Amino acid sequence: MNPSGGFFWHLRAWRSRALWQATRLQIGQWLAQVKPHSPELLLIGASAGWMMSSAWLQGFSRVRTFDMDPLAAPLFRARHGHALQASGTELHCHTSDALAELPTLLHAHPASAVLFDNVLGQVRFHCRSVAETGERIERLTHALQRREWGSLHDAYSGAIRAPWPAQYQPAMRYSPDAPTSPGEPANAAWLRQLGAQGDWLDHLTSSVFAPGTALHHIAWPYRPRYCHWLQAGWVN
Repeated sequence: MNPSGGFFWHLRAWRSRALWQATRLQIGQWLAQVKPHSPELLLIGASAGWMMSSAWLQGFSRVRTFDMDPLAAPLFRARHGHALQASGTELHCHTSDALAELPTLLHAHPASAVLFDNVLGQVRFHCRSVAETGERIERLTHALQRREWGSLHDAYSGAIRAPWPAQYQPAMRYSPDAPTSPGEPANAAWLRQLGAQGDWLDHLTSSVFAPGTALHHIAWPYRPRYCHWLQAGWVN
């Protein structure tokens, strides 16, 4: 079973639509600020597009999605296909391991922008060690040199002291060059705002973006008492 996808992931996502709604809106706000020059998009780790903005995807002439999960393609079409058809955006969904095939995909689609959709934070669960995770992420980002690309991914995740009250959502935080350590003052304050409790899991994504890349920080209440800290950035 894929540890970052499959039937139970989609079931949780469907049941958590209300809990995740504010996070979905903040992701949409971030994407609305991203103005790609490329007319086409490679959406890697698309899953069913549970957190994706149809409005942003409509700005492309062609969208190609990639996910290893065989349920991802039909569910993505069900969630976003109608909106993309209305905008005249071609949608092509592929069931494959795009991370393993990234150099080939980039060569085949030289005019496409690339967005990693909540997938790079899962790399550590598919690797045997911290070192292997770092090496794999480094290879991926190296392949993207001179390309227009972005990523939305887990930075940290962990328990929170109590479920968030209804309608509560920490504001999306922007940092022009965010510190990556949870111990840095700005990040420690962010964790306090989330109500972090105990040690949080490091998803080993601190090296995804080069220093100086502007980041947006988004809270994702994955479960009532468990939260993910998402980071989002775009490289032109």
